[in-house]
Amino acid sequence: MTKEQEEKIMKQREKVEEQFKDSELTGKYLTRKIDDNTFINFADFILNNLENAEYNISKIRISLAILKDGQAVFTNLEKLYIYRYVFCRGVEYLEDLIKLEEDKIDNIPENDIKNMVKQMLKDKEKGSPYENNTFFQDKLLWIGREYQKQGIKYTEISDTNLTKKGSPAIRLLEQVHEVMPKIEKETGVKIRLMVGIRRIPLTIIKDEKTSPNYLRESIDVMKAVAKSPYVVGSDFIGEEINDISELQPVITEIVRYIKEEDPQFTIKIHAGENDSLRDNVEKSLDCIKNALKPGESMPNIRLGHGLYTPSLTSEKGKHLIKKIQETGAIIEFQLTSNVRLNNLSDISKHPIKTYLKNDIKCVQGTDGCGFYGVDTIDEQLALQNLLNLEESDFAKMRKVEEEIIEKREKYFEEKSKKFEEFLNGRTLEEAILEEEKKNEEEGKKKGMNLRLRVAVSSKKALGEKVKELPTDKLPIIIAGGSFNAQGRETELTEEGVKLLTELIKRVNNEKVYFVIGHKMQGYEKAILDISKKLNKKFEIDAIVPKMITEEVGEQLLNNKGINAIRISTENEDSGIYKSFNYEIFERRSSVVVAFDGNSPVSNLVQEAKNGKGKSKIYVNDENALLHDKANTLEGYVTPFKLKEDIVDKILKDVPEIEEKNVYKKIDL
Repeated sequence: MTKEQEEKIMKQREKVEEQFKDSELTGKYLTRKIDDNTFINFADFILNNLENAEYNISKIRISLAILKDGQAVFTNLEKLYIYRYVFCRGVEYLEDLIKLEEDKIDNIPENDIKNMVKQMLKDKEKGSPYENNTFFQDKLLWIGREYQKQGIKYTEISDTNLTKKGSPAIRLLEQVHEVMPKIEKETGVKIRLMVGIRRIPLTIIKDEKTSPNYLRESIDVMKAVAKSPYVVGSDFIGEEINDISELQPVITEIVRYIKEEDPQFTIKIHAGENDSLRDNVEKSLDCIKNALKPGESMPNIRLGHGLYTPSLTSEKGKHLIKKIQETGAIIEFQLTSNVRLNNLSDISKHPIKTYLKNDIKCVQGTDGCGFYGVDTIDEQLALQNLLNLEESDFAKMRKVEEEIIEKREKYFEEKSKKFEEFLNGRTLEEAILEEEKKNEEEGKKKGMNLRLRVAVSSKKALGEKVKELPTDKLPIIIAGGSFNAQGRETELTEEGVKLLTELIKRVNNEKVYFVIGHKMQGYEKAILDISKKLNKKFEIDAIVPKMITEEVGEQLLNNKGINAIRISTENEDSGIYKSFNYEIFERRSSVVVAFDGNSPVSNLVQEAKNGKGKSKIYVNDENALLHDKANTLEGYVTPFKLKEDIVDKILKDVPEIEEKNVYKKIDL
């Protein structure tokens, strides 16, 4: 900022700080909250600071996309949600407005931004169809213009505001109904909305309270806003770290709504995005089928990703292909997203060719192209050049797209007529509020819990064992037991136990401590057993999910080998890798020894590599996923085989943790 801008914003920050003096937040979370509520006029920031504009624009652009020179994890994506709130849900600045002088605009160092600003000023001129556009309406307009350039005629966007009762959902719909006909007239692009239902709550915003009944509230609002012809489906979004079967009750509610109220409404589920839940694609179809009454046909189904399933050449895989064919489900593929979010390291294993060969309906998507800095043309080139898709493959996908668009046009016409009947002279706000209230009353009668998994609060279950991790010792993270999908167990090997025993013998228990997950299985449990057997007392701490089963709680509470427990911000087992990042990889140096696991262990390794602290990472090359991860992170991680003496390598890399008075092997 300029000195003048800095002085102005610091005065404002002092006032904001006063607003949060009684906040429950502390430390960096309180600082961030204050900063997030201290605003600057963005036009002022750029146009009255042109000497720094090129630097600022470049930094902002980089902060709004997933890093391009490596793989990221879902934690990085969630941070982008927050950075993008400035532009997605920004506050319209109405104080101290600045004049947009033409000479200053001409000096913006980026031509595309300069041209857009000039077009925005034209859009605001008196007589323009967009002169009274809101911030959100401008966003929709520019989405339409961008997609027009790319040759896109129809798009569906998921929005979580459509699950928020009262003002958020209603204001959004009012703006859509007012501006969308104008956008379609100018660009020819039809923008439709899907109700974005979070499969798990978003936890990165520390003081945001998610209602324990958020799924019930989401469904009640969905049924109201779905009356709009612009709302064409529901979409289960968010990181795929839970078994979709847990959401059977909420899927049933949606299917029953479709069958009884809105037959062309689409139910979409993100499934098969990572290898830890390979049955989620089939289970998604089963959950929908379980909600049908005898004789009812399947509704419109779309599956996001469909990347991981049982091998499609196995009997189970062939059965799945037949099931997808019979249900008519459409699979959306997003190659760039899969690679950049650490879900696909070996592209030769991508299944799209197999699906197309078996006449499964497939389409190409982007999963939010702005996040990855690509467009649909980049995505098509990637499918063509990296997965060897041919013209005939693209023709099949194009046919599916045309079928969707044709059906959607008829659906919009029919639904628009029904919507007018639904309004019956009422304003959109009056009609939606009444519908929400009716749905809420009916929902209360049905019961609030729409999730099958029964769990208890870790904080309540583990009480006094919940403590901070030490800062005066080096953490050694042992991964091999807690970083599996549900139903997958790590099997100990004799060689692995020997390796761990050697490590425990040779490291100094006053200089290191061990950190494990929560399941007390595999190599993580072996740490406890070996330490006890050798009578060498180490501090052993566990990072556990926010919600755990009673059984896991009792195991952790009663095991005297566990010294301290840190509770993750994540409810789900497979999400605890994020807290290893917050608690360790972003703050301090560490050693990671990864023996086993699937997608969660890959995410843990990637977080260790990406973290600000220096991590020495060693991965078991005999685990297929870790082998692939080692290949993509060559030079950043050290692969090892269980029969090898990796302990010597660890102590050579981190000599300060070695116990100096132990017997050392001598090569005679």
